[in-house]
Amino acid sequence: MKYINELNTASYFNKNTLQQVAPISDNALYSNIKRWLKQNIIIQLKRGTYVTNDYYIRLPEKQAYLEFIANKLKSPSYLSLEYVLQKYSLLTEGVYAFTSITLKKTNTYKNKLGLFTYSNISQNLFTGYKIVNKEGFQIKEASKAKALFDFLYLRLLSVKNINKSLIDSFRFNLDEFSQKDQKEFKSYVKLSKIKKLEKASLWLA
Repeated sequence: MKYINELNTASYFNKNTLQQVAPISDNALYSNIKRWLKQNIIIQLKRGTYVTNDYYIRLPEKQAYLEFIANKLKSPSYLSLEYVLQKYSLLTEGVYAFTSITLKKTNTYKNKLGLFTYSNISQNLFTGYKIVNKEGFQIKEASKAKALFDFLYLRLLSVKNINKSLIDSFRFNLDEFSQKDQKEFKSYVKLSKIKKLEKASLWLA
């Protein structure tokens, strides 16, 4: 416990961090990690990455921390898609995962704190996000226009023929989608050079 107490102020840590504070053998370190997990002293965020239960419990605003961790579990990445669309009320259905865009391969992490999903996008479309500061955490998050673009880009990528009924089936609430948002959305469509998205943008107006 004397080693783990030194990490109660760390937002997350890995084996290398542990080795810096615990000058013990690899076998002893793995045994301790296994025991700490079993005793709920630490929480595994993904393989090899952890946070102390004490740190998480003491957080005054857990949602901001989880958004921050979503950025860190796979980097580079930014929050987008359903999670951001729901935040701006563009999607009315409940969203229970932290959905992100990444330059790395598509992947999902599930841990005690939540479900974190990552979808790959090309380098030239890895844009349209901002860095916001919440409760001391810096978080990369897509604008509502980019979140909508990312959603349609991934959903329509494998669809041969699209029509208005398909777009309507997503049940977007566009009441809060301003002309400025429309203009931004169309800039990403132009950047993508995908005809299907150009057609979809007409039905979102």
